[in-house]
Formats: sequence, C-alpha cells, structure tokens
Amino acid sequence: MRRVLPFLALVACGAPLAAPPPDTIFRCTDADGHLTYQSSDGPQCRRVDGLVASIPASDLPRSERAQSNRASVTAASFPRVDARTQRVRDLERRRILEEELRAEQDRLLVLQAQLREGPGGLSPAADPGRTPAERERAQRLNEDIERSQGNIASLRRELAPVRY
Repeated sequence: MRRVLPFLALVACGAPLAAPPPDTIFRCTDADGHLTYQSSDGPQCRRVDGLVASIPASDLPRSERAQSNRASVTAASFPRVDARTQRVRDLERRRILEEELRAEQDRLLVLQAQLREGPGGLSPAADPGRTPAERERAQRLNEDIERSQGNIASLRRELAPVRY
C-alpha cells in the first residue's frame, strides 16, 4: 500500500504524471491479435484497473515461520522405503532406461541408413550438385543423428552407476 499512496497523493493535487506506478498492469494487443499483459505501456495497450495480485501473509512472525519450516521435515518424518521395494524400483528404472537405449540405437541406425541411401547418398551435404532441398534434408538428418548420439551417450551415463 505504500507505493500506491504517493501516487494517489500526486493525482489528488493535480500534479502531472510522469509514469504509472510500478504495480500498474497493461493489456496489450499485438498485430496478430494476441493479448499480453505487461508492466509497461506501449502501442495498442490499455491500462487494466482492478487487478490485484496478493499473497496471503502468515500470522507467524518471519523467524517463527523459518523455524516451523525447518522443523517440518526431519529425518524421522521423512518417508522411508524398505530395501526390497527400492531394489524393485531400481530394477524397473534400469529396464526402462535399457529399453530407451535400444530404441534410440535403432533410431540412430535408421537415420544413418536414410542419410546413406538418400537420393544419390546424402552424406556430402555441401556437394555443389545437390539441390537446396537435398542439402537441407541432409543437414536435418545430420542434426538428428547428432541428437540421437547425444541421447545414447546420456542414457549410457545414466546406466553406468553400480547402484542398480
């Protein structure tokens, strides 16, 4: 409320307004007709009055809130899972990761085959005899291959720990 009162005092005494208060919201429409809400004025913008965003305050003082938050999560209150349940979860996670790895490896083989077997073999993307469409397709395939290789490397790193 402190920020609004000086602004209201300026308005009441008839002083010229240099800028809207920092908590003013504007609804703007772009050239495509999309609505956006922003804190600064611009073309095709209207000030929106009556929007109030507030966060309810706690009844506790700040120091007591911090203590209550710390006290709410302790080792004793933290949920525990027995070793057998955790082992089952770990094995299921490993199985899912291995399936994803196999699928990604298959995808990589398909992409590499598409790159080799394209019109005239698309591997040399910079060949001057290629059409722009063929060069673009080869570039897309190369990007997909790099992404797939990165995914495979990530999955292998995830499967590497001996915790499974």
